[in-house]
Amino acid sequence: MSTDAVARDAFAQQAVWCARLGSPFTASLMAAIGPALDRSTLTGRTILDWQGQADARADAVPLRLAGALHALARRGAPEALVRAYPPHPTPDLGALRRIVAETIAGQDETIAAWLASPPQTNEVARSAVLHAGFMEIAAATGLPLALFELGASAGLNAIGDRYAYDLGGRRAGKAGAAVLLAPTWTGSPPAGDEPRIVARRACDRAPLDIGKAVDRERLMAYVWADQAERLDRMQAAIAIARTDPVPVEPADAADWVETVLVSPPPAGIVRVLFHSIAYQYFPDATKARIAAHLERLGAAAGRDTPVAWLAFEQFADEGPRLTLRLWPGGTERLLARGDAHGRAVNWLA
Repeated sequence: MSTDAVARDAFAQQAVWCARLGSPFTASLMAAIGPALDRSTLTGRTILDWQGQADARADAVPLRLAGALHALARRGAPEALVRAYPPHPTPDLGALRRIVAETIAGQDETIAAWLASPPQTNEVARSAVLHAGFMEIAAATGLPLALFELGASAGLNAIGDRYAYDLGGRRAGKAGAAVLLAPTWTGSPPAGDEPRIVARRACDRAPLDIGKAVDRERLMAYVWADQAERLDRMQAAIAIARTDPVPVEPADAADWVETVLVSPPPAGIVRVLFHSIAYQYFPDATKARIAAHLERLGAAAGRDTPVAWLAFEQFADEGPRLTLRLWPGGTERLLARGDAHGRAVNWLA
């Protein structure tokens, strides 16, 4: 298959996923963009000649372009693009295709620059299933948690204990917080203890600084424009994070894990490596190094020096799963299934 066909197919696939995840506008946008691309612009050439895997399982090129267009619409120009975005009615595919083509031609360098960076979808709603996982770790160890997040973006999921939760009828987190996460829940509520977080660190290859207006706007641009609840939640989470942000260190994930998770471990604390919808973007060699390092740490773990690996990640075609490995022992447990935006959780633990 030619690079043109691969790139256009990535947009068609993304349209399907956007529709499944409750964003009909972004689904229409993705469906319109693929046929609109040509080599008359730098943006078109960059996408159609993309060297790598363009779809959502790797480089997520459609989401990069979606973020660029949403950023322009939020800035208020060009006017035709703004009128095509919510809360205005969505144009038909032909009209939307023309608007996108005209926007790319008129904002070519700006849009092409966005394509150089991976999407920063710091989806706060994933904190609900992660918090339930932290509760499970707290119950199993009886210890406070030190958190280490990979692929953290701006670190909004590293402060999940500052949000409020309704997890299948069980209230958790910080009561009265401006962010309340209440996913559709099946299965029993989590039975674990409320986690006590005593330390937190995070890394990302291209982190965003929550203190910078341009980075905050980038976070907002990657939220799909017709999902007002997600936009409001992002704004509220950003406000919470700005009061006491978690610095996200720019680093390769494997390099960082091997540097910050070292022996001898502190006693009386469980160190928790976690990530959500990030691992799929890591190179295989990076994944292998992370797994090998966790195995080494796990082999040295004791009852008072446990190590946990909590992952909410895509699994083949089954959708995201929440898995936990806890050392000593290290047997992997399947705790939950959910969707990538954290809207629903099927708790299995």
